[in-house]
Amino acid sequence: MNPAVARQFDALCQRLAASPQRLELLDEAAALAVQQGDQARAATLYLDYIAHHQRHAGAQFNCGYYCRAAGLYPQAIAHYQRALELGISQPEEVYTNIGVIYNEGLLQNDNAIAAFQEALRIAPGYVPALYNLANCYEQNGDKKQAAHYFSRVIHYAPNFAMAYVRLADVHRAETSADPLIAKLQQLVTTQRVPLNERIDAAYALGKLCNDCGAYAEAWQYYQQANQWNATTMPAWDETRQRALLQSLQVEFNLPLPRATVDADAAQQPVFVCGMFRSGSTLLEQMLGGHSAISSGGELEFFPRLWQRIQAQGDGGLRDYLAQQRDQDFVSLGRDYLAFVRERLGDVRYFTDKRPDSIWLLGLIKRALPQAKFIVTRRHPLDNALSVYFTRLGSSMAYANRFEDILCYIELENDLLRHWQQVLGDDLQVVNYDQLVAAPQQQLEPVLAELGLDWQESCLDFHRRNNSVRTASVWQVRQPLYQSSSGRWRNYADFLPELPELPKQP
Repeated sequence: MNPAVARQFDALCQRLAASPQRLELLDEAAALAVQQGDQARAATLYLDYIAHHQRHAGAQFNCGYYCRAAGLYPQAIAHYQRALELGISQPEEVYTNIGVIYNEGLLQNDNAIAAFQEALRIAPGYVPALYNLANCYEQNGDKKQAAHYFSRVIHYAPNFAMAYVRLADVHRAETSADPLIAKLQQLVTTQRVPLNERIDAAYALGKLCNDCGAYAEAWQYYQQANQWNATTMPAWDETRQRALLQSLQVEFNLPLPRATVDADAAQQPVFVCGMFRSGSTLLEQMLGGHSAISSGGELEFFPRLWQRIQAQGDGGLRDYLAQQRDQDFVSLGRDYLAFVRERLGDVRYFTDKRPDSIWLLGLIKRALPQAKFIVTRRHPLDNALSVYFTRLGSSMAYANRFEDILCYIELENDLLRHWQQVLGDDLQVVNYDQLVAAPQQQLEPVLAELGLDWQESCLDFHRRNNSVRTASVWQVRQPLYQSSSGRWRNYADFLPELPELPKQP
């Protein structure tokens, strides 16, 4: 907080301590903390004072809200349920919030579906519950149910643009005359439709046109989508990204010790990372087909830590590392393993798949000396094209310009070469194109490094009954195919003049 806001916050906290029953002071202080980006402090405040408001349904709801924002998911659910017990109005909203926590925070889709269905039992046309239930079925690989509930959203809210966009995810267009294409074209060209929705509709149109082989039209829609998307965020700062790369090379410049056998080494985390859209989801699904390996998906523990470090400015990493003792990293590793147990149970081998974790490998290794790392790589043009065809957030602003994507790939390749020197055999590289062509040949060495034997079940990944929360959700529900290798040739006539392509490590 800046000094003036900090003084205001401290004064509020003093008044609250003197009058803990005054709910308006608690709400004002929590809101001020959130305005300054400190969700954890807002949650702590509410947890400290909620005992004074045990019979107030709104206070219980707010406590759940702030706990959810801070990532305190069990506490959030407990207070939401207390609000329900107290007869809070619009309980369908509370059940939907609980469902979102189970889905996004605790990765428990069965519980999420049950919560959304309870919301719909109370209010059958409640659109947020319908939409989130459709998301759950999509993540579970159930196209029929996903399409059904996206269609129900459209029935109750015909102007809900994202329902049409998400319907495009589960629908394959056979011809350019597909009615869904016509509807999305209407959304894209209607000026009163908010820009954010037109952007998503343009990406969806690109996908549907690609489905039916209308590559020129697909390229035009993807270009429009990226041009619009670029206006919603700051331009990618190549200089700053290079500075981060150099900082990592300096701060983690020596080989790190291999894992020692201790109590925590019984849990074996496997971090899967690399460029977005380079095959990391497929690889995690295949590894998860092994009887000994549990799939964690995109766990948010280290990304949250990284956000806090980056919020400190360009010197944030250096300052953070200077303040940490060996024991602090031991505690960090134990906190991470407790975080995993809360979501996956008592598992030994598990994957944590987050593409941009490639920038965190040195930090992760300090906290988890037993960690193993797998970096996925893919033909740079296919990879760049797939990134360009996907709407990514402002932290990945390079994705809006094809030349920037290739530059980012080259920076990640430089980083990968550095990690290979630092981490040695604890890091392996898997090439997507080779993986889909010869899966057993690529996976056996990966499993051997973990001390595991090959299992044919790794090839039945598309039959797994698990949730997938990435843009690759439908690709990994199919048997292996090689049609995505060399896909860039469909768009060769439209690609900009390119310098020499990045060379893979």
